[in-house]
Formats: sequence, C-alpha cells, structure tokens
Amino acid sequence: MIITLHFCPHLLKENGGCHHRLCKHQGLMHSRKETTHQEPSSSLEMHWVSSPSTHQPRLLISRTIAFFPTFVPLSNTANMNRGPPNPRMFKFQPNPKVKNRFQDEADLRSLRSFKTDFSNYLASDTNFLNVAEIMTSYAYGESNNANEKEIQCDLLTENGGIEIDPTRLSYRERIRWHLQQFCYKTSSHGIPMLGQAPNSLYRAVWVFLLLICAIQFINQAVAVIQKYQKMDKITDIQLKFDTAPFPAITLCNLNPYKDSVIRSHDSISKILGVFKSVMKKAGDSSAEASDDGVEYDMDGITIQAKRRKRGAGEKGTFEPANSACECDEEDGSNECEEKSTEKPSSDNDMCICAFDRQTNDAWPCHRRVGLFLFRVATAYLFEQWTNTTCQACDEHYLCSKKAKKGTKRSEIKKEPCICESKGLFCIKHEHAALVLNLWEYFGDTEEFSDISTEEREALGFGNMTDEVAIVTKAKENIIFAMSALSEEQRILMSQAKHNLIHKCSFNGKPCDIDKDFELVADPTFGNCFVFNHDREIFKSSVRAGPQYGLRVMLFVNASDYLPTSEAVGIRLTIHDKDDFPFPDTFGYSAPTGYISSFGMRMKKMSRLPAPYGDCVEDGTTSNYIYKGYAYSTEGCYRTCFQELIIDRCGCSDPRFPSIGGVQPCQVFNKNHRECLEKHTHQIGEIHGSFKCRCQQPCNQTIYTTSYSEAIWPSQALNISLGHCEKEAEECNEEYKENAAMLEVFYEALNFEVLAESEAYGIVKMMADFGGHLGLWSGVSVMTCCEFVCLVLELLYMAVTHHITQERIRRRENAANEF
Repeated sequence: MIITLHFCPHLLKENGGCHHRLCKHQGLMHSRKETTHQEPSSSLEMHWVSSPSTHQPRLLISRTIAFFPTFVPLSNTANMNRGPPNPRMFKFQPNPKVKNRFQDEADLRSLRSFKTDFSNYLASDTNFLNVAEIMTSYAYGESNNANEKEIQCDLLTENGGIEIDPTRLSYRERIRWHLQQFCYKTSSHGIPMLGQAPNSLYRAVWVFLLLICAIQFINQAVAVIQKYQKMDKITDIQLKFDTAPFPAITLCNLNPYKDSVIRSHDSISKILGVFKSVMKKAGDSSAEASDDGVEYDMDGITIQAKRRKRGAGEKGTFEPANSACECDEEDGSNECEEKSTEKPSSDNDMCICAFDRQTNDAWPCHRRVGLFLFRVATAYLFEQWTNTTCQACDEHYLCSKKAKKGTKRSEIKKEPCICESKGLFCIKHEHAALVLNLWEYFGDTEEFSDISTEEREALGFGNMTDEVAIVTKAKENIIFAMSALSEEQRILMSQAKHNLIHKCSFNGKPCDIDKDFELVADPTFGNCFVFNHDREIFKSSVRAGPQYGLRVMLFVNASDYLPTSEAVGIRLTIHDKDDFPFPDTFGYSAPTGYISSFGMRMKKMSRLPAPYGDCVEDGTTSNYIYKGYAYSTEGCYRTCFQELIIDRCGCSDPRFPSIGGVQPCQVFNKNHRECLEKHTHQIGEIHGSFKCRCQQPCNQTIYTTSYSEAIWPSQALNISLGHCEKEAEECNEEYKENAAMLEVFYEALNFEVLAESEAYGIVKMMADFGGHLGLWSGVSVMTCCEFVCLVLELLYMAVTHHITQERIRRRENAANEF
C-alpha cells in the first residue's frame, strides 16, 4: 500500500504559542504538535510502503515538490545557509481570485512576513529519522475536523487558495455552498456561467438566455407530448409468397327444410295456410292494379290473353291442374281466371290451368264443359281437354301438336300431353297420372278455425300486399316455429349430407364426404356442411387454379322446396376455421344449372390493442354466444342484441343461440313477437337509446372473393351424374334443374399481411426529448441524475439538520431541568 503525504504549514497563535497542523486534502492526514521554535522545513512527497513479510510500514522519499514554512525540525540548521536567499521565491503573493472569509488578517500578515531563504535546501539534508518519528507519532492524530474541537483546519490548495470544509458551516450557509458547488460542477450548459459571472450585468444576460431556452424547450416538450398522446398508428402492407392455408367452406341448401316432411308439424301447417291466404289476397290486389294483355304463340297462331301474374314462373315447369275459376265469355278469349284456394261449387266453375309448383302460379286457365260428360265415364272426362301426343315441348313443358316448319325428322318427338279442344294450348302430361286439384294442394285457409285472431296477429302479416315482404315474414315465422323443436328434430327435417353432396374433390383427389364435411345446424338454412372443419389438420392448395381447390357437385331437389323458398341453389360461405360461418350474412348464392367459380385471396389483419387501437386481444369474450368459435364483430352484435331481447322481452330470439337456457320467443305469442319487433327496430335506429359496442378482433383473417359462372352440365357430358339412374340426356336435364357445381380455389399462391404499428412510440418521444434538451440547454440523462442527486442531498441535509436541532433542544431542556 502506497500513501502520499504532504506537509502543509499554517500558523495559528494561541496563548503566545504556535501550533503546527498536518492537514489532509484528498487522502492527506492530520496531526498536531506543539513547539516553541519556528524553523523552516520542506514539504516532501513520501510513500509508505507496506513490507510483505513483516507488514510494517517503511518510509520512502520520492521528491521535493514545494517549500512551506513549518516549525517541525527536519534537518540540521547548518545546511540552511548555503547561498544567498531569493526573496522573490518565498514572498507571499495571495491569489486575488480566491476569497476566503475565514482567513483572518493575522494569518495574512504572518504569511507576508515570512522571508526565509530555502533556495539552497536539498532533500538530502532532511533528517529522515525525525520525519519517521514524527509520522509514527502523529500520522493518525487526534484532529478529525470535528466541529466541537477548539482548533479547526482549513484545507489549502496548491494554488494558494483555501478550500472550505462544509461541515463547519451553518445550515443556511451549507445549503448555499452546495448550490454554489452545483453551479460550478453541473454539466448543464449555461448554469456554470451564473456562478462564474464577474458582475451583475453578465449574470443578468445569462439569466435571460436561460429563460428563453427554457421557454422554447417547454413549448417543444408540450408539442412532443401531445404528439405522443395522439397514439397514432401506421399500417404496413406486405405481400408474402408462401403457402396459404385453405379456409373452411360452408355449404347450405337455400331451402332449409323439406316440404314433404315439414308440413306434418301443426305450427308449420298453420303458418303455410295463412301464408297462402295472404299471398292470394296480395296477388289479387296486384292483378287488379296491373291487368296487361299478353300474347303467346301456339302453332304459329297468336292468341291474346290476360296475364295476371307470372314473374319467376316463366322459368319453371308447368303441369295441368284442376281449379275453381271465373270466366268472362264476353271478350271471346275463352280464358278464365283461376281461384286456386276455393273449392269449385259446380262443374261449370272448374277449369284446367297450367300450374307452376315453384311460384304457385296457375295460368292460363280454360273451362271444362258438361256435367254429364264429367260424371258418365272417364273417356269423356276431358271433352274440352284431350290426352294426345305432341311433336315439340319446350323447357317449361308447354307443347305443340305439330313441330315448327323446317324441323328435322330426327328432332321430332312424340311427347304425351293434354291439349285444349282447339289444340291451341297444350301441356306435357303423362296420361296415367292424376290431375292435381289446386284446392286440395293449397287447402282452404279459411278452414283453419283453430287459429285464433291473436295468433294471426302474432304472425305479423297484417294488411301486407307486397309479396316480397310477405315471403320474408313467412320465413321468419317458420324459424320461430322450428325453434320449438329439438335440434335432432330439425336436423331430420332438413336435407341429409349424402342427399346434398354427391361428388367432391380437393387438390385433384376425391374427398371423404363422411369425414371431410361436418354438420352445422343453422336456423335460417337448416343443415349446413363445413369442409375443412378440423383445426388440427392443415390443408393447403398445391397450386393456384380451380383444379387444385375444392370442387363439389350438390343436388338440391327443387321439387321438395318450401313455398317460401324464393330461389333454387346453394349458399356458400368462405371463412376461417375458428370463425362461425354466418351464412345468412357473409354467404354467396350459387344457382343450379351452372358451374360457379369462386376465386379467393387471403388477407391477414393484425391490429394494435389499447391505447393505440380498440380491439379484442384474447379472441373471445366471456358472454359470447357462439361457444367454441373465435370472437367476431358479427357475433358480438348478435350477442349484444340477444342480451337486450332477453332483458326486455323475457325470451330469446330463435335466430341466434340463447343465453343461460332462456326459452326462445314463441311464434304465436303476440306479446313476444311485438316486443321482439319493437326492439329490433330500436337497435337499428341512429338515435336509439341502446347501442352495442363491439370491437374488431386484434388478429383476423379475411377472404376476398371473385365470382364467375358458366352453364352446366354441357350437352357433351353424357355420363350419369350423382345418383341419377336415367339416361345421360335425362340426367343432364334433371341436374340443370336440381344440381349445381361449385369450385373454390386460390387465384394466386400469395397473401397480404396488414400489420398495424405505432407511428410515434416511447422511444421516438424520448429521442425527441433528448434532442430538444441538448439543443436548448445541453442537458442529458446524466445531467438529470445530477439534479436528482442535488435534491436528495438537500433533503438529507434538511432532515439531518432538523434531527440535530431536535437533539440539541432535548439536551438543553434536560440541562435546564437539572
């Protein structure tokens, strides 16, 4: 261990004697020795070296660094007079820049009067034995700068100034001294200039500059904070060329339940009866409003007729049907108006009409004649209508007895048909088949005496005259009626998996219909089937294009459609495996008789949660009604609406899953239906009192779709499709009416990734703060630490001062008591 020692002289006069002190500064130690002699000495730099064997200190002399007056005899006085003295060397010159208010005039006079010549004094003249004795005796002296000692020590610097010992100062002076020292030492620009200012003007200029810089920094800091508080975000778009996972595909029949099965349910039978009655009244009102003349061509003869309604029936097929009718003989058209829901009162009121089951349209109608002929024998059953054969029939089963001129013999056919007596109007009809009675088909709706007025009002048809609105309300009533049944009963009434899905392939390989498709019961579309439902199995397309996607052939069986089914075809929904399909909201309709191609592109969305955005991080919420599926905005709105209905009406909307086992609203309960309809309209109002707050999911996969179609099957496709056991041509015709071909594929093997990121985060804000601090005041993080340390020191000094004062007060009080 090496210790550097300096001998520092200082003269103090007390009781006629002199005291020598060995002062300490940055490792220098104190000692004190009384003497009665005043002799010069030198200040030497000495090193104490600890011996590794004995661990005893020994003194080494390094070099002489300065000469100061002292009263400790270090050498013989004879060696002191080797040359003439140099007065200038030892003349005391105080530093005018250093002011010490603790230095009295006696000390200054003593220093100025010191004129001893040490110019010839050498280090070799030092008596090291005396030095060692002095250091051994007084190296660890009793003086420790304690405030209670009578003799104190000021620390001298080498430039002649005196460094103040802060422990000797009073509380206020110590605070001021710390602040002054901080001004000298801080790394902040401008503040040291205040402590070193030579005059007041100089200091005022720097105060003004510091204020200007502080104001500018505050303005910039406020702008930075406001920019950060906006929580702006940016969206990065990346196009990744990678294998995209194949989505889940949900397939539904546009007809939810089979007409041949569902009519056995009493509630459904009542609803359909009321529906037919309301549609009949709406059709009659429409016919009175628009009664246009129509021309149709039979065997080249143009016939003028009054067409009441046909609409979509022009695309359907016709069959002969008996119906009550009312004929107007005055116009000479021999055409009658059907009354399909009424039972004929007499034979003269009966007609045969061309009936379309799809649209329930019966037109045109022609009278059947002769009560005698009707009752005598079957041979005379159709006096006005005759069973015969026709050479040409169109796709609507409207026939002509003779083919048009120019028709090749190979194209002339002999189709069984029934024709009006004049042969101007013929319908394809198997002679052995019975003719349909429309009053039995539709049923007499007025005979539903068990339907009360309240139940009729609950169905909500009211005075509707618009057929589209009537069909919509009828669909809703069927959903409400089916909700009273169990899920197993509803599944049995809808189309089975193998009845709907006939053929399937994925990536050019056959599908396993039983394993690859999962049943999902939907209130609107009945049985739906999901392809690629297994979340543990990863499916992807090998290449882009329809040949490497999903290709499936579906049979809808349009002959067993409900009268409320407006269109024939398939409902297709493309969605992520974790999401509920929502076919009624996000689905696409594909018609029969066409091959429908759906080209996909995938987008992945990644949103920022709060405070930058407002999205659901976990992927679901506690009250989400679609259990087992990921959170979606549509599911959130349905959950919110279901909670409202349960709270206000006491029952749940059967179109959505129930909450807590609450029973669905009843179809014939007027209060339930009115409450449900009321709040359905309220929640859709802009200024409504009830609003649903639904956030977007933080992670979402979106599929955009492009659609194209082509006629299917082609005439060249002479193969037996599906379960058709007829000839190829007949199967093609059957599948044009009842089947659809779907293709779902990726248009390209790439996908977009849209990721949100913070536009101005904490890192950028701190960087701007640092830049403005450095620009206006030169402050860094270390400077901030200096200010923190200053505050802590001041707090410590304040606490220590108050504790010391309290102790002194207690001692004084205790002394006064004694």
